[in-house]
Amino acid sequence: MKAAAAALLALCAGNAAGQEARWYTKIDNDVALGTDRWYTSSVRIARVEDGLELAIEQDVYTPEAKRWRPGTDDRAPAGVLLASATLHRWGEGFFQSAELALGVRGPAALGRQATTAIHHLISAPHVDWSRQLDNRFDVQLAFARTQSMSDHLKLHAGATLGNQVDFAHMGFEIRMGSRELASALLRFAPTPPFAPTAAGGRWSAYAGASIRGVARNTLISRNYDPFGADLEPRRAVSRFAVGAAWLARWGSVSLDVAQDAKEFDAQRTPQRFGSLSFHVAF
Repeated sequence: MKAAAAALLALCAGNAAGQEARWYTKIDNDVALGTDRWYTSSVRIARVEDGLELAIEQDVYTPEAKRWRPGTDDRAPAGVLLASATLHRWGEGFFQSAELALGVRGPAALGRQATTAIHHLISAPHVDWSRQLDNRFDVQLAFARTQSMSDHLKLHAGATLGNQVDFAHMGFEIRMGSRELASALLRFAPTPPFAPTAAGGRWSAYAGASIRGVARNTLISRNYDPFGADLEPRRAVSRFAVGAAWLARWGSVSLDVAQDAKEFDAQRTPQRFGSLSFHVAF
């Protein structure tokens, strides 16, 4: 693991100094699409300066409680809480990121408390959090590289390795307007909603797709049905995503929508979720 971390850091070495500090928040949620299930929520707060990003992120996964009945196989609820450091490097025609994240999976990640607080404002079906996954230390290494192949076509590739989730991915996006940006939903790595050379007063939009090969995903393991057998994650999962952003002097706002193919056989339908990102420069 130490050798892998050193290799990832070396790949992103050599960032240009002098970039102003910027804060951004990224919120993923499926409530806007009328669902509350599976990958249902994520909140990331990050600061980026001179190519170094420091962040804290909470991810929440739940069963499809609205349709669940005894005897129905579904994923058990789980929360993940991570603190991370990411090195970004922008260059002529490419953008790459290497992240080291440490944290916890399970009750200590406060997934139940976060969803309970939100559901005081937005009603949702009851989820039995006594079925959630146990506390486990979580460590992740992630690397992603985005390569511009033409004025509008970008290719993405990378991998995430850890003690909870292992997968590799590749994909593409077609981007119009301000082409310096890249999609976090297709990079599967920290991706600030800005670029050092992106000017204000501009718009950007994209559409793209990706495929990831999953070697391990312990977040899909325990069955929400206490009498059901453990679940097995699917080894190949596709994603389609579209989004648009506006860049202004003070920062930027971007809105994305993604659809993931089924991640396990008992999953009733593909999952859709929205992602809202905004940042300020100071």
